[in-house]
Amino acid sequence: MKNSTKTLLSAAGLVGLFAGNAYADDAAPPAPDWTIAGTLDVQSDYKFRGISQNNRDPSPQGALNVTGPDGFYVGSWASTINWQLGGLNNNPGVEWDIYGGKHTDLWGTDLNIEPYYYAYPDAYTPGTGVSNASYFEIITQLTHVFGPLSVQGTWAYSPMFSLGGGDSNWLAGNATYTVLDWLTVSGNVGHQWVQAAKAFGSSDYTEWDIGATATWKMFTLDLRYLDTDLSKASCGNFYMATKNACEGNFVATLSYNFTLFP
Repeated sequence: MKNSTKTLLSAAGLVGLFAGNAYADDAAPPAPDWTIAGTLDVQSDYKFRGISQNNRDPSPQGALNVTGPDGFYVGSWASTINWQLGGLNNNPGVEWDIYGGKHTDLWGTDLNIEPYYYAYPDAYTPGTGVSNASYFEIITQLTHVFGPLSVQGTWAYSPMFSLGGGDSNWLAGNATYTVLDWLTVSGNVGHQWVQAAKAFGSSDYTEWDIGATATWKMFTLDLRYLDTDLSKASCGNFYMATKNACEGNFVATLSYNFTLFP
């Protein structure tokens, strides 16, 4: 379940939109039909929608993305995790996500529709009676650029949330402002609904973050504060029982971005 990193990746993508918008009028060679690019990074605490997925410990991560013509793309992302759940194969240690989608220009606004599968390959053994941790979402995003400011709205829907949580919805808004050509500031506010949360003594919740992203050559450094409005009991009853998983903290992410083709 991918959020602090994905917030950073989203910010990086928005920076790309800024650059494309700023230089659209300049003479430049046409973009290649196919690109293969990736990211290697480490986070001080991997958070998904405000909730720690790695027991508030550092987490190495990586992604590989293939972009094709007409806005189509596919990719994969992986991270270490630590849920401390002994009943699930003694605790899942890896998240491996697979996704694809298409960007479409709607009169200057980017529409991105992205089927996304969150896989936890060591968290579920068929026949054990344990609910499957892996799940699927369809993510829809609208992004518009106003000079140095980019705004993005996201809706993510799952017919069956992780560990049998029932249907879920996540609505979020993101704003990113380019301060310098190497520095952006950004913030996100989101609300997560999960059908089974109340049945387990928890609730739906709101999460938010604010931070800055600096780039230098192939490196990106993101410094961010993230928090939720979940109490410790509400967090542990349904979302994550590791210590202080839903409490606010600062997260640092250092990324190395590379291109394999062309």
